[in-house]
Amino acid sequence: MPCNQLSPAELEQFLPYCRRYTFASGERLFTRGQREENAWYLGNGEIELDFGKQTRTVDALSASARYPLACGQPYVADGIALTEVEALRVPNALMLAAVHKKRARPIEASLIAEDFNQLPDELRQSEVFYTFWRTYRSDSLQLPPLPPVTLRLRKAMAEDIGVGEAARIVQTDPVVAARLIEIANSPFYRGMAPVTTCQQAIGRIGLIGTRSLVTSLTLKRMFRGDRPHLQRWLNRLWQESIRISCFSYVLGLRLPGIDAEQALLAGLMSHIGALPFLYFASNFPTDSLPEPVMTAAIATVKGPLGVQLLSAWGFPEEIRRIPAHCDDWYYCDKGELSLTDLVILANWHAKLGRVKTGSLPPIETLPAYQKLDLRTISPVFSLDLLHTAKQEIEQVRRLFH
Repeated sequence: MPCNQLSPAELEQFLPYCRRYTFASGERLFTRGQREENAWYLGNGEIELDFGKQTRTVDALSASARYPLACGQPYVADGIALTEVEALRVPNALMLAAVHKKRARPIEASLIAEDFNQLPDELRQSEVFYTFWRTYRSDSLQLPPLPPVTLRLRKAMAEDIGVGEAARIVQTDPVVAARLIEIANSPFYRGMAPVTTCQQAIGRIGLIGTRSLVTSLTLKRMFRGDRPHLQRWLNRLWQESIRISCFSYVLGLRLPGIDAEQALLAGLMSHIGALPFLYFASNFPTDSLPEPVMTAAIATVKGPLGVQLLSAWGFPEEIRRIPAHCDDWYYCDKGELSLTDLVILANWHAKLGRVKTGSLPPIETLPAYQKLDLRTISPVFSLDLLHTAKQEIEQVRRLFH
């Protein structure tokens, strides 16, 4: 994780366990494939990271120097000093302990600040957000319901239903039923003969896949408003959600143990927590919601409200945790690759090339990335994915248009 995410007191605790090294130009700091329980940070100088098919240069004065040069097991690059270099070696266990300490609360305890003065300056100066905050703290905030066809299908599938019953529910929404037939005949599911009925489409896609796709297709309706200013924000968030969802899907196709349709739905949940605030804000004049307030408000509420909204809708914890962590590059939990890990990786790829250089951490430092099979996946994987998955991403994008 970046050292600047730790408090001065935490950094002070690390010092007795850290070691500083000096390397001459041309010397090797660490080796690709090396297994070591330490992370390396650059203090001074310039270093080249060689991943085999790709190299990257890191200067101590650059934004990327905030992040570890190498961490995880094994290291995925050779580190060669290009100038005289000072580097710090930090035990991974200490960094991970600090991360877990910051995330000790369960996701259900994730709340918008109890003290209004703890919020960003832009929000403390906004009367609209103060009104929203008081409504939220008094448990009076209205949460939007799931679209009817989605709600009925999810409730019915909590019991043991068959394809015929699922088709009868989906056909109550002709638009969704038609899209489901179209998807079943798409390159993702195309069989020997085209399907012509909703029941045939569900039979081809499967009940679990159908539930995820119906939920995904109907979510778009929730990103609609009747105020042009707020509709621009709804459109922006929906487009960002689609992009993350597309990468979630193509990653789900390539990574073992992940259901691609579930990954598609998981990606769409990244910004769902912004909806209750945007619906609330539609009751106020446009000039009371300037851009800085909207940006700060969405960033503040989308995690806690996303968890609350998905809990109210009855989604399992593996989906509920996504809004709270999808922007947290250094989120780390135990176990195999989870949907949250997948959406973090999808979010990283969705932002690649769209944000300022240095604002994204190197992918090999992400705990989610380190859960992948590094024997077959390297940092070059990201470039290959962006190149080879263009057609798949475009096909997924068409599902929502």
